[in-house]
Amino acid sequence: MRAARQLSYSGRVTEGNGSTPKDSGGKPSAAWADDLKREFPEAKLDEPLARYTTFRIGGPADAWLELRARDEARRLLAFCRERGAPLTVLGFGSNVLIRDGGVRGVVVRLKGDFEKLEFLDGGRVRAGAAVRAPQLVTACAERGLAGAEPLVGVPGTVGGALVMNAGTRDGEIGDLVVEVEALDPRELSLRTLPRAEIGFGYRRSGLENVVVLAGLLQLKDGDKADIMARVQKLQQRRQQTQPIHTFNVGSTFKNPPGRFVAQLIEQAGLKGHALGGARISPMHANFIENHSRASANDVLALVALAREKVKAAFGIELELEMKIIGEA
Repeated sequence: MRAARQLSYSGRVTEGNGSTPKDSGGKPSAAWADDLKREFPEAKLDEPLARYTTFRIGGPADAWLELRARDEARRLLAFCRERGAPLTVLGFGSNVLIRDGGVRGVVVRLKGDFEKLEFLDGGRVRAGAAVRAPQLVTACAERGLAGAEPLVGVPGTVGGALVMNAGTRDGEIGDLVVEVEALDPRELSLRTLPRAEIGFGYRRSGLENVVVLAGLLQLKDGDKADIMARVQKLQQRRQQTQPIHTFNVGSTFKNPPGRFVAQLIEQAGLKGHALGGARISPMHANFIENHSRASANDVLALVALAREKVKAAFGIELELEMKIIGEA
């Protein structure tokens, strides 16, 4: 068995043998699939993943399972390690492109206990990995707690936000972290990681090799009306500048140092450009939209074109912020 790992909160946690045979009906025929259904009867086999992403793109998972408690998560990690089944954690699906061939192994989404918010003394908040970032912001604002406002524009979950250190130009979630609770897939043990050991950076962290369960955040006391006004201002700015009502995953590329990707792509003449069913948003050029039943290949073709044109015009290599998983 290969070592356990995690690419992102929308990426592999454990690796199996790299593939899962299919029977003539298209269902997973690996021995672990039947075992999974016995141990987790609610698991769905050959489950389409497009419905679980904000892109509405992607092929099927060999198996799909929602986990609602820590003991279930630990039990599934043990199952996948013992059976050699790949495991992928999918947050809200707002920062990921799933390839058209789908994802081998078990894809999980955290629910239940992981959706809880707990407000502690001293302005500290314990947020489960499945809590939506906008929900966290609103709940904090209503209690007069300041600091989370920049996350109102992050559509995903706290777990995904922690793994990629999500945020905006106004702030990142890593700025608020005291510690992170996670499961170690190698030891099947619960770990508490202090901020100093996590290594937050621009759209990255040191959480790739664990399964994030919750984050303890430190906020500041503030005036509720002022905080709510700031949240509303940030929401309005997002509505005016970003295509929030289309199928997309947010920012496609990371901003290079001192530059804005949207400006580079627009100056390269690609704003509004379409390939197949995908197009670069006419509203914000760092967003790619599923405009008309796009495939993952349509999106990847636009990604390649944007990289090519920006490199030719400005000599800048664009780096993806969007995660790509699955098989072609």
